Amino acid sequence: MGDNSVQNNELAWLDSEFVFKIISKHSKIPVKEIKLFSKQPATAKGENYSSVMTLLNVEYVTEQSNGSNESASFIVKTRVQDETFAAIEEDYNIFERELKVYEVFMPEAERLLRSIGDDTVFGPKAIYLEDGIIVQENLKVKGYHICDVKKGLNLEQITSCLEKLAKFHATSMVLNRKNPEIFKHHMSGNVSENPTPLHYLYVYPMQTTIEYCKNNKNLQKYVPKLEDFASKTIPKMINVFSRDKVDRFHVLNHGDMWVNNLMFKNDKDVLFVDYQEGYFGSPGIDLNFFMFTSWPTDIFTNHRNQLLAVYQNVLSDILQRLNYDQRIPTIEDIKKEIVNKGFHGLTTATCILPIMINENAELADVMNFLSDTDEAKENRRKVFNNPGFGDRLIVFFDFFKEIGIL
Repeated sequence: MGDNSVQNNELAWLDSEFVFKIISKHSKIPVKEIKLFSKQPATAKGENYSSVMTLLNVEYVTEQSNGSNESASFIVKTRVQDETFAAIEEDYNIFERELKVYEVFMPEAERLLRSIGDDTVFGPKAIYLEDGIIVQENLKVKGYHICDVKKGLNLEQITSCLEKLAKFHATSMVLNRKNPEIFKHHMSGNVSENPTPLHYLYVYPMQTTIEYCKNNKNLQKYVPKLEDFASKTIPKMINVFSRDKVDRFHVLNHGDMWVNNLMFKNDKDVLFVDYQEGYFGSPGIDLNFFMFTSWPTDIFTNHRNQLLAVYQNVLSDILQRLNYDQRIPTIEDIKKEIVNKGFHGLTTATCILPIMINENAELADVMNFLSDTDEAKENRRKVFNNPGFGDRLIVFFDFFKEIGIL
């Protein structure tokens, strides 16, 4: 996690010759000439952590354009040039995971849906794919936008996301029965048994959350359980990313379902972006992460069962229409998976959420969350000392207590 704003001199390879390759893939008509192009950072500090995102605007001429310029806009996604993230990328192969979603899973999943008259599209169109480089259409020029993570999504937006997520999960279940090889790049867990810099993203923020709770009279009662959990966080998270016998069913998880990876044109029209953390395992992973990063507390409290029923109804409907040959998961199965992977929800709410709703954009730097220097500790305190964080924890901790993990 950190600021990955791109500098043009870091993208010297993204030259006119490479842009010509991209436009040639994009245009249905042979391209005659690239007239001009520009590249600039596509995200602000703190908006994206695991990739460099570059906005590429191009003007070009085709063989049939009679000299008039055509224009196109793309998002170019590349690896972070940083030692810490290079190690994380190597450990988790995040670019290969995302590339295979665009290259293999999406076309197959959408083909299945078309066979039953469903025109669902999961994400942006991938224009050009290469090792370490993903070029996709710029959804913003089509009117899509990202919502405010500090507010969370509204009821209709969450409903739309869960309907699409259910289709994403259901098609993965059907495809896995037909050809498990499709998911071979998504079988490794997202938390490694080997020491990795990513472990510190749980260890140090958890310490800061405990400190925060000690100073909040509404949260102090949870401190002993949090301290106990802190001593076991990594083993617990390794277990979350396992396909163990208590899992009711397995799906391809998006892996990073939160506001900044959901682009809306309106409350019903949503596309998913950023598939780098895709993992084939319990759907409780996606559901926990989505709930504890992106749902306002009133919706979480008052509409949770209704929303989970929406997910289950669509999942069941798609599986039946695609002639899935195994048992169809029930609403109780869905709820069990959320509880079984509840430690993922707890780490999300205590370690990840405060970083996402950070009110101090200047502190959105990777080392504030991955190091234990005095400066990093103080910066974490500033980030976590957020009333919006405390208000959410009060509600979420009641839920974790209810399901027996706090």
